[in-house]
Amino acid sequence: MSSKLSVKRIAVSLAVALGLSLSAVAAQAAGPAIILVVDTQGVFAQSKAGQSIRSQYEEQVKKIMADGKKTDDALQADAKKLQEERSLLSQEDLQKRVQSLQQRTGEFQQSIQIKQQGLQLGVQRAESQVEAALRPIFAEIMKEQKATLLLDQAVVLAGGADLDISAEVLKRLNEKLARVEVKALTKEEIEAAQKAAANGR
Repeated sequence: MSSKLSVKRIAVSLAVALGLSLSAVAAQAAGPAIILVVDTQGVFAQSKAGQSIRSQYEEQVKKIMADGKKTDDALQADAKKLQEERSLLSQEDLQKRVQSLQQRTGEFQQSIQIKQQGLQLGVQRAESQVEAALRPIFAEIMKEQKATLLLDQAVVLAGGADLDISAEVLKRLNEKLARVEVKALTKEEIEAAQKAAANGR
């Protein structure tokens, strides 16, 4: 699981939400800057929503692996049986059964890949809901503290502890969003998402 929110995407969206044009930012920069710092990744990891996403992801991964093991064991058993019976089969029958086994193995591997991809995309969609919840929280706190700039802790090399609003952000996020459902995308939904992404380029 990625479990990483796009700080850049949040920052850009926040700027739009606040209605800050480049000229407005430049004008504010002329006065004393009030800077705040937030540990976005830390907030996500500690939040109820973030933890719900992680636990659901882990549960669904276990299910994919458990279901996959059953099919893999069946394929292994069929391969062993074919090996034992190959001397009793005609060349034509042997070839048909080998091809059938190869096709089933390929379909199995593809289905696992689709399930894993669908789950990853489901996690991304869930994380985007957390991002959407964070944007107005950032805006609210900046407005309350009359801040002109909000930086992520990841870009702060030193200091900033007295400017950190992570605890308040976490508190408000937990109040606003306690759980987000992680729903893996189906094959059709994956294809639709890929098509939409391609058209958007």
